Amino acid sequence: MRSEIAYTLRLGAPLALGELGWMSTYIVDALMIGRLPAGYSPLAQSAALLGNTIFYAIVFSAIYLMNGLETLISQAYGQGKRDECLYLLAQSGWIIIVCTPGVIAATLGCVALLPHLGTPKNIVEETFRYTRPLVLSTPFLMAYMALRRYLQSMNNVVWVTVSLLTASVVNWLGDWVFLFGHFGASPLGIAGSAWGTLVVRLYMLLLLGVGAYVATRRLNLSFQIPMLLPDARRLRALLAIGWPSGLENLTEFGVSTYMSILCTRLGTVLAAAQDVVLNLNAFVYQVPLGLSYATVTRVGQAAGRNNRAQVERAANASLALGVGFIAVAGLLFAVFAPFWAGLYSKNADVVTAAVPIFTLCAFLLLGDTTFVMLASALTGLGDTRTPMIVSLIWNWAIGMPLGYALAFHHGMALKGLWFGRATASVGTGLTLLAFWQWRLRRADADPRKPSLNVIRSLTATHEIAVNDVRASTPS
Repeated sequence: MRSEIAYTLRLGAPLALGELGWMSTYIVDALMIGRLPAGYSPLAQSAALLGNTIFYAIVFSAIYLMNGLETLISQAYGQGKRDECLYLLAQSGWIIIVCTPGVIAATLGCVALLPHLGTPKNIVEETFRYTRPLVLSTPFLMAYMALRRYLQSMNNVVWVTVSLLTASVVNWLGDWVFLFGHFGASPLGIAGSAWGTLVVRLYMLLLLGVGAYVATRRLNLSFQIPMLLPDARRLRALLAIGWPSGLENLTEFGVSTYMSILCTRLGTVLAAAQDVVLNLNAFVYQVPLGLSYATVTRVGQAAGRNNRAQVERAANASLALGVGFIAVAGLLFAVFAPFWAGLYSKNADVVTAAVPIFTLCAFLLLGDTTFVMLASALTGLGDTRTPMIVSLIWNWAIGMPLGYALAFHHGMALKGLWFGRATASVGTGLTLLAFWQWRLRRADADPRKPSLNVIRSLTATHEIAVNDVRASTPS
């Protein structure tokens, strides 16, 4: 177990550090927008909150369609089939090509629906100004995430970490130029923040493209024309694992979007407070999220070797590290809440509204961390449907109705929404923990001692895509 924790830290710590750098780009955006004129900044913050929650809910659902890359590449790498890793990366390009126009259309369409959901006209107008340039970054972001999954599934995390850590600097420069107008650029207000985001996405893609080229050459691999042609069998295998992850992500991001839309009905002050809490909550969550990528890789590689004991050790090590960290972070959240809120806003009303939410965040983070670690362990085994079902039930059948009732029928406003969200988070974590233990006990009790292929319940298509030696795969 000590050795597994060391391996997980070696792979996960750089990714967690990189995730903090990635999240810092959103924090930079929030801080820079908060420095706009006092009469305009709450409106701009509300628009950025809505635009981000809508766009990222949709684009990450498309990105999570490529989650099969992590499962299949890590298992193929664990079996020593390096050419299959490159083949799968090439096939992900077709998912990007098909999804990009859909993401753009869906994002702008959702913004157009906001007036019908009770969102004030001035917020809708600013949200459109923000999202129009933001959606242009879609293909860059999706291609970057495909390259990232390719690299980290083969234990190459240095380029990923560097790209994530340096992103905030590039983003700050882009905001400084476009938001306020420097180096001859006109001040674009809220739209300038979106243009800065587009620039940083392109930068990250180019940097990781270099990293992928170096890693591929080091493995003595090279792209061949057949790899670039659509392969129905591999695409089915990728999407069969990816679509439940995409739907799960949509339900979870949809919760934030739904809460943000409801917050606009509570006024710009509470909407700005929601933005403050969401940003800091997401920032802290990046550490267990980074560790969860290591979980997929470690569990997937162990599954590729059919090593049942290592699968369990990898999941336990990640869970211990993630929950241990988030317990400390949650305590700091609750104790120093006025300080964290004051970092984001100089508006006293916004700070006052945000402070009590941080205590709820402490419980929410514990539930989310437990869930993401075990969902990632199941993803390494090819099971993405169980986390999807658990998330769907707890968030939308329980958490959100509870939050709405408390907010609008029992006078709890923002605190009511977050209480419902925290209830769902704790519920998803405990449910998945119970399921994981049950699944392992069921496997141990089976007298046939089934292989990991049976435990993870993959279809025959997945087995063919990962395990067969493909004569058609170029060497």
